[in-house]
Amino acid sequence: MGNTLNPLTADDRYSLMTCHAAYAPAYHIYGDGTIDYILAESMEPSEDGLSYTMKLKEGLKWSDGEALTADDIVFTYDKINATTQNLFVDDKPIELEKVDDTTLKINTYYEAGNLLHKLSSSGAGIINKKSFEENEDNIVGSGMFKVKEWVSGDKLVLERNEYFEDTSSNINKLVIKFVPEANSRMIMLETGEIDLARDLLPLDFKKISEDNKYTAIEIETPSNMFLGFDLRNELLSDKRVRQAIAYAINNEDLVNTIFNGSATAATSPVPKMTTGHNENSNSYPQDLEKAKELLAEAGYPDGFDIELYVSEDNQRVDMAVIIQDNLKKIGINAKIKTFQWASYVSTIENPNIIKPLFIMSWNISNDDPDEVLYPLYHSSQIDAHTNVIFYKNEQFDKLILEARRMTDKEKRMKIYKEAQDIIQEDLPHYTLVYPKQNFAFKSNIKGIEVNKRGYFNFQNTIVE
Repeated sequence: MGNTLNPLTADDRYSLMTCHAAYAPAYHIYGDGTIDYILAESMEPSEDGLSYTMKLKEGLKWSDGEALTADDIVFTYDKINATTQNLFVDDKPIELEKVDDTTLKINTYYEAGNLLHKLSSSGAGIINKKSFEENEDNIVGSGMFKVKEWVSGDKLVLERNEYFEDTSSNINKLVIKFVPEANSRMIMLETGEIDLARDLLPLDFKKISEDNKYTAIEIETPSNMFLGFDLRNELLSDKRVRQAIAYAINNEDLVNTIFNGSATAATSPVPKMTTGHNENSNSYPQDLEKAKELLAEAGYPDGFDIELYVSEDNQRVDMAVIIQDNLKKIGINAKIKTFQWASYVSTIENPNIIKPLFIMSWNISNDDPDEVLYPLYHSSQIDAHTNVIFYKNEQFDKLILEARRMTDKEKRMKIYKEAQDIIQEDLPHYTLVYPKQNFAFKSNIKGIEVNKRGYFNFQNTIVE
């Protein structure tokens, strides 16, 4: 389980996944621009493209039975707009105007190419103004489920929100357990302790796929896994060292050995299935001689000793072992240090800790390259604790802001591809693989859907 159930501050996969069950956004938007309306019934742009008018559905209610109105939408967006994470635009915040209880106007004053996508992200789940002002930990949402019990790092117990009507499901209770060990998830599924398990080890997934007592599904995901470099660390501050490390690692070996083919070797920080992915960006095929040359040029002809941080997830630990072995071949001795998930996230995000190497992942929640390039690499996001490697590049910053202020999709994607080239050259992260997501569940469960973001939708799920 993640660190928070507040969608405004959640920034890790597990927090966002659980927030998705309890909070609803105004709408979802897909790669082709199609909008799937949830709380809103329409989103109309002005003729000059400098504002949008959002109309809400009639009769919306929170899980406590209170009416959900435009006041809640304005309150949520104002809260997001005031954070350093700055989900919507750059240094010029949007202005929100309530028209009536079911209508609000969003003024941008310039073209905001990422606005529609940002308003549909998991981080833009609508919060209850009244309950939030009384107590930020009082979770009152508008999704299919409401929170009954939350034990951080252990489990989340959800029960049906009786005021959520857009469903045909017969599920009345949902218990989400945090089980970091993939082997344990498999055993719990086979013994019947749980009904659904995700992120099984490749061999376990293959085994469960051949058992007709289960339904097993594997999908492409908008996520990446990367090796992080804290640029304040003197061993990692020279990009030649970072490039040497990249040339030392065999990504295809990670794909075949750790993921058993259920992943793709990465070529940029933007996942392959995401709109705007740059397939032709600078890649780093394993080249040990090139790696040694770069290390020598940077002043480390004999390599050096460094730690490699990783969470206790089996798959990531196995990745760390292979990376450790690869680095040893160029003289870098990496000592692996594992962390419990919550402790790991807090360590990585702590600006007072200068980190060594670390393995992390990022999930794009709205099919827009901005969702990975801005939070991870824009210099303003150092204060938001998402640019945890303290990367600063004026040219990159300029490109990202230019793309954000543009609604021409083709031009935006061209700029984002150029930005990916910069990241692949500077290498503040080295993106390793784009993992696929697998999950398996008992065959008596029908109608589970999973969206492009990798989140489950139980609205039409029936347990027979």
